[in-house]
Amino acid sequence: MRRMFTRRGVFLVGMLALAGGAAAGPASEEAPVKVSVKVAPAPIAAGGDAAVTLELVPKPGIKLNKYPKIKLVVPALPGVAGAAEASIGNASAPSADQLESNYYKGAVDPLSLSLHVDEAATPGPHEIAAKLSYFYCVAASGYCAPAKVPVSIPITVR
Repeated sequence: MRRMFTRRGVFLVGMLALAGGAAAGPASEEAPVKVSVKVAPAPIAAGGDAAVTLELVPKPGIKLNKYPKIKLVVPALPGVAGAAEASIGNASAPSADQLESNYYKGAVDPLSLSLHVDEAATPGPHEIAAKLSYFYCVAASGYCAPAKVPVSIPITVR
């Protein structure tokens, strides 16, 4: 009986270790899409608007989908900037005979939005947290998944 418990205990500990490794694995992997953020003008006058542009570059072997839309959501940051949202892509899925048309070929359209800076924003640098969501597929395996990644929008108020 004791030996059986020991084997079960070792099995359970092994399974927990594997589960922990699996959970830690994806977090350490590189994102399938490289995201770069550009803000103009720099610096921005309090009460003004900034043009925020995201450039998305899929890693080799990754296909970025047009549907569902690629979406950037910027929640309001009181005293700094108002809420904003923008998206690119298609509002509906392609027909079954046009599935390849759902993928960006090569360059992905830039995602742009206008961000209003609060009139009471204090001068200096600020980081605005946003969320980017997109859907991608791995060309070699056909594996597809949604991705939600944090994006930091750096602005400097003058």
